[in-house]
Amino acid sequence: MVGWLLIGGALLMLGLAAWVYGSGKNARFREQVTVHFNQVLPRGSTISGIPPGKQETTWHRLRVRGSIYAGFELEDWHFVVIPLVFLLFGLVGWVWLRWAGAILLFGSAVLLIGFLLPYLRLRRRQAQITAQVPMFIDQVLRSLGSGRSVEGAIRLATGESKPPLRNILDRVVRATDLGADMPETLSDAAKLHGLRELSLIALAMRISNSYGSSPKEMLQSVVQMIRQRELAQRELAAMTGETRISAWVLSLTPISLAGYMVVMNPSYLDLMLQSPSGKTLLMTALGFQIAGVLILWRMLKSV
Repeated sequence: MVGWLLIGGALLMLGLAAWVYGSGKNARFREQVTVHFNQVLPRGSTISGIPPGKQETTWHRLRVRGSIYAGFELEDWHFVVIPLVFLLFGLVGWVWLRWAGAILLFGSAVLLIGFLLPYLRLRRRQAQITAQVPMFIDQVLRSLGSGRSVEGAIRLATGESKPPLRNILDRVVRATDLGADMPETLSDAAKLHGLRELSLIALAMRISNSYGSSPKEMLQSVVQMIRQRELAQRELAAMTGETRISAWVLSLTPISLAGYMVVMNPSYLDLMLQSPSGKTLLMTALGFQIAGVLILWRMLKSV
């Protein structure tokens, strides 16, 4: 029985690999066509990529936010392959330790691959964008000093910026080319990507357009605020280093001990799993462990 399950899992992975390979070739071809098409007619009049004349739906908003969280654009086949991968982890866990192993591996895969790794990538990408914003504002200020308008200065600075900030600004510029308001579009992009710095730039543009004043002083204040915050974050990280390490040790020690005992003696939990009270106790311990990890994570995030 176990052998057939392993063979079935291997065939499933082989089929998924062939599907992903074929979809990747088609995706590369579509990407090349899209790049050439966007050079002639930029897509979407909104920052979320909705084509003109269509109403933005809840599904589209969730898909855009999911793509931002994952770090890549989610296609239709992703919504089939990703759940199958999670189910395959659960199948391997069931072969290993029946329901306890299935729940353990399935939950771990969803937590690590579905939430933790994308969250870490998102935070790193946001940190990269935040680090690029002061240089971008400096380029805008130099362009304003040479006599350009605010919108023209942002367009010029966008062309000189680098990814990942440029990827966001390019969509803002494309939406503006199709008639959207640049401050509003920039504000929408800031909300969508969780970047308060871009919201401040949009606010400076909105004030400049409404009252005819120069946004130089406000943009300079934004640059100074970002640099002071980065300095404060580095100092705080240095002061709370021991606390963070202690939190990691407290979170990983029970999981490591449980994993070691199961690997060294697979029959260690058999007696507990054979009785209803043992299963209840095991699930309760797992729930307390997950709750403790989440509490420590929230405490570290608030520091």
